[in-house]
Amino acid sequence: MGIRHLRTLLAIAETGSFQAAAERLGLTHSAVSMQMKAFEEELQSQLFDRSRRPPDLSQAGKRLLPKAREILALYESLSEAGSREEDLSGLLRLGAIPSATASFLPEALAQLGQRHPRLQIRLESGLSTELTRELLNGKLDCIIITQAQRLDEALKATVLRRERLVVVARNTEENQKVSEGEDGDIDLLNHLPFVRFNHLTGVGRVIEQNLRSRGANLREVMELDSLDAIQRMVAKGLGAAIIPESGLDSGSDLLAVPFGKPVATRTVSLVEKHRGQRPDLTQALTQTLLTLLGSPELPINGSIRYP
Repeated sequence: MGIRHLRTLLAIAETGSFQAAAERLGLTHSAVSMQMKAFEEELQSQLFDRSRRPPDLSQAGKRLLPKAREILALYESLSEAGSREEDLSGLLRLGAIPSATASFLPEALAQLGQRHPRLQIRLESGLSTELTRELLNGKLDCIIITQAQRLDEALKATVLRRERLVVVARNTEENQKVSEGEDGDIDLLNHLPFVRFNHLTGVGRVIEQNLRSRGANLREVMELDSLDAIQRMVAKGLGAAIIPESGLDSGSDLLAVPFGKPVATRTVSLVEKHRGQRPDLTQALTQTLLTLLGSPELPINGSIRYP
């Protein structure tokens, strides 16, 4: 078994066909086919279902993928094993929720790149559940997500920040009056149609749990997963929404009141495997983020009212 067999196997899995893998690797279709035939003979296992066109990975082939990724990552790190920490290199496969990519992550990656110019980062944006699945499958090295209450036992988390949630609505005199009561957040949500943050996102689940615990029965009119789109809808008077305070556009003129008693929060964390493939790279990113963001703690009963 050679490294080239593993590279070819992963290329087929990622591109979906022998031909596409051949184009990526600069080989002929027949060369890829011969490599995989030899690999199957060596392992004495059928890695592909050739009754399909194009051939698809068999169950044995799918079981082999995580190990193949792990072996390749270790092999690629050999040349970097003796390098100094301040001269990190290699590829860090990072996943992040959209709210992170639109706020603090660009600055963190810029700082990391300046400190380690030979470091390469491949960034993928997605929902917390999708990114967690890819991390467990070995497709990503670390992820920045809204942390679930319970993590898989194979994973560990470093808290980056805790963000308060706010109810936002168009800033009108009527909405201000509605929100001034003891339960102003729920009153405002009952007064207006509800623009929901995608319930499949991490923050969407936090919002749903809090609404359910308070017995809220809202008039839902739309469900979106973009903070920018939600704020645009709300600014046009199409409803009220619940979003992380950090997601508020600094240039917007929206009424914002705290959601929940005490104020509900979401926890944004960097999550990785206990036995990750590139802990040195993940640690460098973690330290950069912690330095940039400062303490994640905040007073969850802190007052919020804008403008």
